[in-house]
Amino acid sequence: METMQNIRNFAKGGYFSLKQCLEHGVSRYDLKKLEKSGEIKKADYGLYAFANVLEDEFFIPQLLSDKVVYSNETALFLTGYSDLLPEKFTVTVPKGYHSKKLWRDFLVRQTPAEILNEGVQEIRSFYSNPIKVYCIERTLCELLHGRIDFNKERYIPAIQRYMRSKDRNIWKLSDFARMFHVEDKIGPYLEVLI
Repeated sequence: METMQNIRNFAKGGYFSLKQCLEHGVSRYDLKKLEKSGEIKKADYGLYAFANVLEDEFFIPQLLSDKVVYSNETALFLTGYSDLLPEKFTVTVPKGYHSKKLWRDFLVRQTPAEILNEGVQEIRSFYSNPIKVYCIERTLCELLHGRIDFNKERYIPAIQRYMRSKDRNIWKLSDFARMFHVEDKIGPYLEVLI
């Protein structure tokens, strides 16, 4: 009972890592006992959750790495600019960052570390956990930036929703268009919609 209370003090959204446990005096043996009794469950490698916690597929990757930001079609979905859940989630990480699990489970894009956090916003997952995702302005510009697999069927409805939104910020969109060198690519979409 005392061990569970100790874990509750540092768990985040019902999740906690092996590393956190060891730092707070909870041994591997204690975790095995709690897992065997059904009070906790393994959520991922080195990550546990309380037994009653529903798996949050968007929150877990960000618990495993603070460098992960949801981007592209996944960001369109999470920010409400697309109703289509991507088959495979897209994340952006700094150039040079490697994680076998990440590369296996996600479409991974790399970006220079100095612009990784440009346009990052924190939203709530479907289970009310905080997740990092790119703002719609960065997402719209990044999707146009040198993409071979660019999906117009997802992009056009998203930019149409954006242009109808009371929260649109054309100046911010222009700044990201300059950052990703897509002013000439986004211009035609804006001219048609304005």
